[in-house]
Amino acid sequence: MKRYPQGGLSGAFIGIMIATIIGVGVTIPIVQDVIDDSNITGLTAVVLGNLPILLGVVLLVAVANLVQ
Repeated sequence: MKRYPQGGLSGAFIGIMIATIIGVGVTIPIVQDVIDDSNITGLTAVVLGNLPILLGVVLLVAVANLVQ
């Protein structure tokens, strides 16, 4: 007989919500601002310009993993 911890799913939802708020509201804008203010050109600028998109995809995958 399996015993499931109480509040496991609600705790996971709260954790994902906090991670999403911090990721979208704090991390992505700060990373974007630092990249915009830096003096980077060429391939490095292209790679670093895609970093906020990658952070968004990671958050999306975390939410999708919880829903399955």
